[in-house]
Amino acid sequence: MVRPAAWGIAVTLMAGLAPGLAPVPTARAAELPIDRVRAEVSRLVPPLWTVEEMTADPIPVPAPDGKAAAKTVESRTAVRIAAKLRLAKPTYAVDSRDGAVTFIRPVAEAGLEKTLTATALATLGPNGWSARIELRNPEVLEGIGQPLEELPGRPVLAGSAEANRLRDQIARDAEARGAEEDARRRREEDLLARQAAATKAEEERAAAERRQEDARAARIAELRARIQGADRPARIAAYEAALGGNDPSLRQIALEAALQSRDPVLGNLALKDWIARRKAVPVQLYATKEDPHSETVLNNLGPLTLEIDSVNPVNGALAGRLGAPGYSIAKPSAAVGALAQTTLTVNAYGCALSLRLTEQQTLDGLFRCQTLPALIARVTVD
Repeated sequence: MVRPAAWGIAVTLMAGLAPGLAPVPTARAAELPIDRVRAEVSRLVPPLWTVEEMTADPIPVPAPDGKAAAKTVESRTAVRIAAKLRLAKPTYAVDSRDGAVTFIRPVAEAGLEKTLTATALATLGPNGWSARIELRNPEVLEGIGQPLEELPGRPVLAGSAEANRLRDQIARDAEARGAEEDARRRREEDLLARQAAATKAEEERAAAERRQEDARAARIAELRARIQGADRPARIAAYEAALGGNDPSLRQIALEAALQSRDPVLGNLALKDWIARRKAVPVQLYATKEDPHSETVLNNLGPLTLEIDSVNPVNGALAGRLGAPGYSIAKPSAAVGALAQTTLTVNAYGCALSLRLTEQQTLDGLFRCQTLPALIARVTVD
């Protein structure tokens, strides 16, 4: 809005002289067209101001070096201009800003008057007057603020009821945002704490599982070593301890080791425990090559099953039912049996089953029913 302090402008002010005239008339300040000068001064001041009055007083023509010009220079003249300016609109300054709201304070009322001084150095030539205008006190136009329409945001007069209301609202909004931010931060901290606790619990659980696995691996290694050791009483004690425990995997390991040990005592203990834990034992039947009728009997006999009701853990005696639905002579009926070391014998009405433990962890033998051909029988110990 404010022109620089050394602002100057060269203008041509027509004095009505016809072009092409050779002689240059003598310049007189009284002949200088003041209306044209006034228009140029008005153009130099910001549009917020209006030029009310203007006076022009002759002054000595300055020489290029700043000294007075010679009197013989009749084509040049200089005047001191005093322009009375009036502020067209009230102006304001920004007091503070908060978001879209701009709090303002008044600076100047409309109608404020200032006097702007300038110097016009005019030269009269064939085409009329040309003048260079320099403002001498442009600072009078400074520090008066801005009109309302040039201020950013939503302008509100500082100290007014609306400003107080808006400041209170802004403070409440800031407090609400702060509370929301605190709540969000607490939620994040709580979430991080829960995640950390969950991670720690998972690490502890994994560590506990690793310790359990290490302890279990140690027990398995110890069990294998004791069952495979040379001390027979120690082997039997280790097996009985595994059978009495509640770890199915240790019991299965002990069972397999006992069945593979070829020790009749361990084999007997393993078979008694294995039979005692089953309600029914399927028996696989196969025809014999010696009797051609055994294939026919096998096809008509159907599946053979040993149902177990009870097993004596001391002597290995068992009671249950044995039979197959194919032949009436081999229908399921009450059966009694005994486990002598690693040999199992079961007798039912008219039929008998005799099996012995093999190195392949199977019980192999024969199934006989009165006049029927004998069939090969097998029980898989798993």
